[in-house]
Amino acid sequence: MKYINKSKKILNDLQLKNGGILATPINGAYPYVYTRDAVIITKALNKLKMHKKSKKFYNFINKFSNLDQYGEIFHRYNKDGLPCVTRKHEHDNPGLVLHGIYDTYLCDRDENFLQNMWPLIEKAVEEIFSFSKNNLIRTERSIHEFYRLENGYEIWANSSCIRGLYDAAEMAKVLNHKKGYDKWRSKAKKIEDNMKKKLFYKKLGIFIKNTKYPNTLDISQLAPFYFDLVDNKKVLQKTMKYLNKHIWNKEIGGFRRFRKFEVCKDWHWYTGGSGSWCVFTAWGARFYRKLNDKKNYNECMSWLEKTAKRTNGLLPEHVATKDEYDMWKMHETEFNRRIISGIKASEELAKKLKDDVIYWATPLGWSHAEYILLK
Repeated sequence: MKYINKSKKILNDLQLKNGGILATPINGAYPYVYTRDAVIITKALNKLKMHKKSKKFYNFINKFSNLDQYGEIFHRYNKDGLPCVTRKHEHDNPGLVLHGIYDTYLCDRDENFLQNMWPLIEKAVEEIFSFSKNNLIRTERSIHEFYRLENGYEIWANSSCIRGLYDAAEMAKVLNHKKGYDKWRSKAKKIEDNMKKKLFYKKLGIFIKNTKYPNTLDISQLAPFYFDLVDNKKVLQKTMKYLNKHIWNKEIGGFRRFRKFEVCKDWHWYTGGSGSWCVFTAWGARFYRKLNDKKNYNECMSWLEKTAKRTNGLLPEHVATKDEYDMWKMHETEFNRRIISGIKASEELAKKLKDDVIYWATPLGWSHAEYILLK
């Protein structure tokens, strides 16, 4: 893995003095603290034995999330810790935060850190309980932040919250909160059992994205494996084969998020051109390695490292063909300051590299975090 040191530097530079971790540099496409991105970044920092920086991030969330006032952990905050909300009720976030706190605790078993986090832990668990319906997690939005695709019982939010509840139970156990341990673990098990019944498509032998769209292709169908809730290699193999057939980008390589215009028919959801995503191609590498599928693992890794090589070690959010990019730009209706800034940066980079593809949001912290987690 040629770009570990570069990735380490990028993640280090994304952290603010107050502990917040930006998704991109302050002059980049996403100059905010996105909870989802930042938690995955802390997992990469923990793998690099930089868990003191992770603790700083959770101190940031503990200070600024203010669950008593807001009632939920939001999808993003500005650099000063104020909510910067465009879409509410992305219910994977409290599960991710609980998972990230526990992952950070495991680095040095610092019980003082857990004691400091305990009020946040309890409130995040309460938040998960509040939107648990019929022993499943109901969300409005999830990993792709798109209401129409994700509203309802969705796989990533369920997997995240199950993992978060199990991890919260383990933290309760460490701090001798037996009642919390029993209650939270029991709830996690009920949701997990129900997810494995209601979000599993027996006909295909794989997990589905959403109960509304059982046939819809989506990379987040890997969520139960991503959060270590399922270890069935037969199901994983079927899932990878299914995703490879339908959302591997046959033109430029790499995994797309989902099949274009299947459910998300609004051009705004293809900012910068649909393209292939570094985060999700890294997932492909992770799970192909788990299956000992060397051919496909090498194909994913080769795509990631080729992308990094072309951009001097800076992994973008996604890579799109010039045609896809131009089609998006022709149809986009929401040219806000952030999108205009992204356009300028992407087009300048393509011109500098004399490349025939567009690199959107370069560098993206989450992309570098997933690359490190492959180490």
